[in-house]
Amino acid sequence: MNKNEYISNLTEAANNQQIIHGVFNWCDSWCERCKLTEYCTVYKTSIHLPFDSPEEFYKTLSMVFEATVEMLKQYCHQNDIDFESLKDEDYESDYERKSNLACNESGFILAKKYRKQVKHWFDLLQKRETVGMEIRLQDKMMADCFEVIKWYQYLFEVKLKRALMSQKDEEEEHLDPYDSIGNAKLLLVSIKRNIGAWGYVLEKFMDDEDEILDILVCLQKLHTFIEQKFPDAHAFIRPGLDE
Repeated sequence: MNKNEYISNLTEAANNQQIIHGVFNWCDSWCERCKLTEYCTVYKTSIHLPFDSPEEFYKTLSMVFEATVEMLKQYCHQNDIDFESLKDEDYESDYERKSNLACNESGFILAKKYRKQVKHWFDLLQKRETVGMEIRLQDKMMADCFEVIKWYQYLFEVKLKRALMSQKDEEEEHLDPYDSIGNAKLLLVSIKRNIGAWGYVLEKFMDDEDEILDILVCLQKLHTFIEQKFPDAHAFIRPGLDE
C-alpha cells in the first residue's frame, strides 16, 4: 500500500455511514477484545497494513508519516494556514513544559509505581517452580486476568499523561473539558477492570496477599486521584463505548 492508497482508504472509512466517529479517541487500543472494530476508522485503515517484519514495520511507519504530513498540508491549505510557518521548536517547547508538569503530578507518580509493582510481582512469579504454581497457572480465568493486567500495565501512565496535558491545553485555551475527561473516563473504566483482575489473582495467590494488597491500594489511590482531578469524567460518554 502506498501513501495515496492509504489516504484514500482513510477518507473512505471516515465517510462510511456505519463508522462511529471518535470511537478510537478514548479506547484502550485492545482491538482483539473490542466488539466495535467494524465501526472504527483506525482499525479499518490499519488492519491491512504490513507489519510482519521489522523492515515492513518501519516502511509502513514511514508511509503513514508521509500520508499524515500530506493530509496536514491539505488541512492547512483549506484553512488558510501557512504550513511552512509552523515552527517545530514552538510546539516542542510547549509540549516539553506540559509533559514535565504532568510527570510531576502525584497521580502520574502512582501510575509509574503501579507499573513497577506489576513487573516486580510477575518477575517473582517466573522464578517459582512448584506443582501448586503450575495448577494455578493452568486456570483459564487466571490467564485472562494476567492478560488484562499486562495489557494495562503501561497504559495508565500513557493515558494519564495525555489527560493531564489535555487538561492544561483546555485551561490555557479556555476550552470546556473534553479530551482530558475522555481519557480520564477510559482510565476509570480500566482501573476497575484491573482491580477485578487482581481480586481474582489474590484468591489464588493468598501467599502473596501483602504484595497484591499493596498493588490494589496503589490502584485505588490512582482511581481517587483521577476522580478528584477530573470530576466530570464519570459522566462523560465515549462514542460507542459508553452508549
